[in-house]
Amino acid sequence: MFRSTNTGSTWTARGGTVNIVANNITLTGIDAYSRWSASSSSPVASTIKLIMEGFYNVSTTRLNMRDTARVYLRNSSSPYAIVDSAKSIIDSVTYTGSFLFSNAGTGTYYLQTKHRNSLETWSKTPQSYTLGTGLNYDFTDNITKAFGNNMIQKSSKFCLYSGDVTQNGFIDLTDVISVNNNSRDFVTGYVSTDVNGNSVVDLTDVLITYNNSNNFVVSKTPLNP
Repeated sequence: MFRSTNTGSTWTARGGTVNIVANNITLTGIDAYSRWSASSSSPVASTIKLIMEGFYNVSTTRLNMRDTARVYLRNSSSPYAIVDSAKSIIDSVTYTGSFLFSNAGTGTYYLQTKHRNSLETWSKTPQSYTLGTGLNYDFTDNITKAFGNNMIQKSSKFCLYSGDVTQNGFIDLTDVISVNNNSRDFVTGYVSTDVNGNSVVDLTDVLITYNNSNNFVVSKTPLNP
């Protein structure tokens, strides 16, 4: 038996006694309501590396801040249904997150990345996932790691495009206006319009968003290649 106290984002093995005749599992010492699941294999976190364009500081080779991203596992054939998802904090030094997929079985899946102001980005091809083993994937080392080569290069690293603050798959005038308005109002804090992750919305964020809008950057996925 596995227990989750955060709606399935992470799971902790709690043991249990299996009775294959009665088709049940017995576990004592349960002291609180929570989400539970049974599995013959313990899910193992997958290691995924990604960099958000605006967050990446070329001079320090670090992200300006650690931030949360979500990765979805999607079926390898149309209609590419979502099978599982997990979220993790991306480390500012290693660009790595540990994503624990609790529901997906062994199979081959596309990886779909989501971040609060980055463009949705998919893996180039479906990746093999084995329950109890996890997978490793690095978006940062080659532009071909993204579906449609849809990333931007900064120095030697490849990054998810920044500026999709509306999360609609387009970096366009709507995003530029949102960032510009917050820049004009001197907005600070953890907001989606802070495109470079320094907790201040200013001209730098506007320029990043404007440049990508001016280049007509849109998401490229098996759904809209």
